[in-house]
Amino acid sequence: MPDWTTHVIAGWITGKATKMNVTLVVIGSLLPDLVKIQLVFIKLKINTHGFFDPLHTPVGTLLVALLIAFLFPAVKKAFLFLIAGATTHYFLDFFLEHVTGGMKLLFPFSWKEYQIHLISSDNYWMTVIAVIIGIAFYFIFKKMEKEKKCNIQKE
Repeated sequence: MPDWTTHVIAGWITGKATKMNVTLVVIGSLLPDLVKIQLVFIKLKINTHGFFDPLHTPVGTLLVALLIAFLFPAVKKAFLFLIAGATTHYFLDFFLEHVTGGMKLLFPFSWKEYQIHLISSDNYWMTVIAVIIGIAFYFIFKKMEKEKKCNIQKE
């Protein structure tokens, strides 16, 4: 189940591997789940599905990423880093078997929902695997940084 832990790990690995701003890539990996804000309104018995649902679409994520990017001096770079993270989010979610029917990838042009049905949304093993992969990449990146420092000192 690509939960927030899995999305953060995927964003972190992507940011480190591509030498992007890791913080912005990780934030981007969580952007599509801003839709979860509607849980507060559901608790208050206020129907907001039509308003918040577009946040978990590529168009909605692009707009939110653009708004956030304007908070940074390098707007273009910030936007690209946020979108890189959001891309990891959609990539992972695409493999899920969504209870609600899938992702609206072509919104606002189509309300059709897409999903591959490979991973059940209640499968916690995906998170366990993501944590193991994240730990492995942590040590790989640490070793690479150590080797880079050694090479710089030799020169």
